[in-house]
Amino acid sequence: MASALILGVPAAAAAATVTFTNITGGFFNGVLANPATSPAISYTGVDTNNTGAAWGTPAGFGQSGYKFATAGSISAAVTPPAGVSPTVTLGTFQHVNFPISSGTSITSISLRFNADVDVDGVSQGNRSFLYQFSHDETPNAADPCADGGAQGVGVNINGCADRVSVNFISQSDSFDIGGVAYTLDVVGFVSGGGSPVTNFLTVERLTNEAFIVGRLTQYDIAAGVPEPATWALLIGGFGMVGAAARRRRALVA
Repeated sequence: MASALILGVPAAAAAATVTFTNITGGFFNGVLANPATSPAISYTGVDTNNTGAAWGTPAGFGQSGYKFATAGSISAAVTPPAGVSPTVTLGTFQHVNFPISSGTSITSISLRFNADVDVDGVSQGNRSFLYQFSHDETPNAADPCADGGAQGVGVNINGCADRVSVNFISQSDSFDIGGVAYTLDVVGFVSGGGSPVTNFLTVERLTNEAFIVGRLTQYDIAAGVPEPATWALLIGGFGMVGAAARRRRALVA
């Protein structure tokens, strides 16, 4: 009769359940394209569950800006040392894409995602995970537009769409699972039920909305990068997401 124990073969690691509660967010460290001619960036709801930032000299509609509403709580299972979790929704992102004067946009801004972290019911304390948004404010009248599409068609219906991308910042915190450092990596944007992508095209004169999704992954603290490499490398070939635009108010052309 064969033995149930095979010597030299390590037992499979048990999956751990990681829970994030008391989640808040806050935009910070916005970088203006031209600080000398731009109004200051205004930040609202910093370290709350509904945070925002606004910038630019309005050109008929109002300032442009970002908004982020956090998820109520997040739970995901992962198996150390090399496992990664399924994607989880971090919250809802909006780009209020109103026309602004040339040179008064941002080029980037960061988001601090704070949460109390529990691993299998054991508190790891409060942790902060940092993500950077790169912002490409495109010339509205270009033809073709920066995305290669024609003016007045699709996402460029009201002028050339802007492009927003998101990436993990190495100064993010980590937490321990079975002696292995893990972090909450950012994967990208999900809109309309599609696959996650790192670039989000947003329609002019509309509020564009998408979910931001992340995953638990092993974290190389010394190198400051998640392992394996962030989804920016894994899903870059998926292409750019179509804008999930919805009107917040009636807009007059």
